[in-house]
Amino acid sequence: MTADGSAQEPPPGSASPATVASWRSLRDAVVDELRAVGLPVSSAWNGVAESEKLSVGVLVDVSTAADGGVQISWRQPAERLDQLAEVLGTGELVEPMMLRYGQVTDVLTRAAALVLGTAGYAVAPSEGPYSTLEYDVLHGPDATASDDCRQ
Repeated sequence: MTADGSAQEPPPGSASPATVASWRSLRDAVVDELRAVGLPVSSAWNGVAESEKLSVGVLVDVSTAADGGVQISWRQPAERLDQLAEVLGTGELVEPMMLRYGQVTDVLTRAAALVLGTAGYAVAPSEGPYSTLEYDVLHGPDATASDDCRQ
């Protein structure tokens, strides 16, 4: 809302408030589903953890961009990222540690996607340029393909 009480328009390139609200509800349902099977889960808003310390586990993120939605990915300990940054600083791009990091992230992200698929959620590999290790959650188990957040 603006100071005069009128509805505030979303920034250019952002999804409508109603769409973002539906993505947030979907994100919350995904978090509940993954926690119910015992996976460690953190939620995020545009890549920033919400009121939780981002730790090891599945990150369930809502991107409010017009082509955004709900994404899931596996996050590893910060210490691993520090080690990777050191390796990158040396120019060694084919370091076994980096390969293992990518393999672990890939396998555990796919595992979370499979859990959601089994529960009736529609999931698909993300299509963004930097999202090779993420999956989009397209809709929940009670929705139809017409509710697909990519459409």
